[in-house]
Amino acid sequence: MNLMVTTRIIGLAAVLASTLLAACGQHSTTASTETLTVYEDKPTLKLLDLGPPGNSPGDVYHFFAPLHSSPGGPVAGEVFGSKTLIKMATDTNPNLETRATVLLFTFANQQDQIVALGARDYPPTAGEFDAGQPVVRAILGGTGKYMGARGQLASTRNGDGSYTQVFTLLK
Repeated sequence: MNLMVTTRIIGLAAVLASTLLAACGQHSTTASTETLTVYEDKPTLKLLDLGPPGNSPGDVYHFFAPLHSSPGGPVAGEVFGSKTLIKMATDTNPNLETRATVLLFTFANQQDQIVALGARDYPPTAGEFDAGQPVVRAILGGTGKYMGARGQLASTRNGDGSYTQVFTLLK
């Protein structure tokens, strides 16, 4: 009789496990994505030099620029942001300092927004990173059409000082 009860329990456990797997679904290792590309005019930068004159932790570049859905097309939104110096250049690496950048992308009369954040090395003598190399930052979230946004932003500075911003949004 014990063998009969054990067999029934194992059978019920198998049915329960297969039902749970079917109901919950298996997690996919490849999430579907959506790509959004916007073109940013050369930003207006303003340095707020805190502490002693010259580069020091806490110095902030504030910036803003119009966004376009196609190069030179009509204005589709704006980007606002700040770059805060968080790590000074060192004797072993005198040509790079690290800045934390917060980017706020606004669309549809500021109802649709995407927020991105990341840290990146910059030349100590320039407010922007070198042209031609994409910089990847995390997407923290969004509002409106982009509510719950997550993924990454690849920012590429162009030779003329403008930027190509490519959002890869996870669905």
